[in-house]
Amino acid sequence: MDLHKDVIKYDLVWIGEVHGIRENYDAYKIILPKLARNGFKDILWEMPYDFSRESMSTEDGRISSFSIDFLEWIHNQIEAGKLDGLTLFGNRKPEKKNGTIDYEETMAEEMLEIIRGNEAKKYVILTGNYHMQKSDKRGSTTEKCIDYIEKKTELKILTIELKYSGGTFYNYGARKLPDSSTARDAKLETLEYGDVLKLNVGEAHAVFKNPTTL
Repeated sequence: MDLHKDVIKYDLVWIGEVHGIRENYDAYKIILPKLARNGFKDILWEMPYDFSRESMSTEDGRISSFSIDFLEWIHNQIEAGKLDGLTLFGNRKPEKKNGTIDYEETMAEEMLEIIRGNEAKKYVILTGNYHMQKSDKRGSTTEKCIDYIEKKTELKILTIELKYSGGTFYNYGARKLPDSSTARDAKLETLEYGDVLKLNVGEAHAVFKNPTTL
């Protein structure tokens, strides 16, 4: 798998997943070393602050034995000098503005507090797909986390969306993904939006099984 030939010109690489899929972590272990060799050595990860083997599961599928193993892999990469650091984010209580709670803006502000003053670093951001898909590309007027960051900074962002040809995931129960011929054809290359890449990681398998729903 080759990276975007111009990846070095970006300030942030933002990778989006469907939560609760085992193969996400296999994909990260392939992508992150390649990005690190291009200077992207600091990781921001949408995970609980108390993330550990003592909190072995979350209802949205983010914490599992697979993500715990991946956390240990990241720490090993840091100890070996292959990555510089890991910061967990996304747990701040959303603020209410104009009568509504804006989780996306709250998450964006938390990320910006980490990044501001450290613009010399190149970050990789790991979140759910929803937070990194710009509203205008989803046919929605609801602003996402990435919209807020692009409004408030001049950071150049490359997004990589993990695509699945089908299978299962776990997010508040085990669920099935629709079969997707488009995902099977997805490759890590520049697509119509220029700064958007899509990567086929094959068939997905849920991090937990729930026999009552599958």
